[in-house]
Amino acid sequence: MSSKSQWRPLTLTILTLGATLVMGMVDAETFLNHGAVFVSAQTGGTLVVLMVKFVLHGWSAAWVNVPVFIGYFLGCFGAQGLSERLGRGDSRRQLRALMAIDVVVYFGLAGLQKMLPTLWLIFALGVVAGYELTVFREVGGIAINNGIMTGNTKNLATATYRSWVDHDHTALQHQGRLLLVLAIFLVGCGSGALLAQVADFTVLWVASGVKTALLAWLFLPRAQAVSGN
Repeated sequence: MSSKSQWRPLTLTILTLGATLVMGMVDAETFLNHGAVFVSAQTGGTLVVLMVKFVLHGWSAAWVNVPVFIGYFLGCFGAQGLSERLGRGDSRRQLRALMAIDVVVYFGLAGLQKMLPTLWLIFALGVVAGYELTVFREVGGIAINNGIMTGNTKNLATATYRSWVDHDHTALQHQGRLLLVLAIFLVGCGSGALLAQVADFTVLWVASGVKTALLAWLFLPRAQAVSGN
């Protein structure tokens, strides 16, 4: 009898909640310091603001929202390709590689943020946001969007109805997990806003530290579950 190491469900939850926290922090920072741009909320946060700026103030005010949208698209596209090719057949190797890429990119952006023009910084942050929302998206066995809270709020409302009205026990579990995601995102937004106001340029360094801690978690034995075959 052989054994195959797999990730515990808790590990996937921790990675997604960590990404949710970071997305909230970065969104707050880019909104405050980079032209009212959101890197994770593309429909309401980027496209709506893009058109409002364009109509009210012209292209000179609206253009800053375009590169983050393009970056987000490319990040999702690239993450899908990497997920299918990295560590194929080895979930441990795959997830560690995907997280290692995330860590390297965050540290790179943190180190270069003072030198990069706003255009390139928000483009790169858009790429990272798309990457994270594609790779890290599971909490307690259910799929979530760790930066786009509109869909999560809709799912929370429907889960609440099924739980309270239909007395669906599974929906009650979903409700709790979605509430946790929303709470973590709000904590991230608040933390990012405070860091952006108190100490400039620290948000990406803190985010890099969070990502490093998550990568380290993937090398701990308790992050894995061993099942017999």
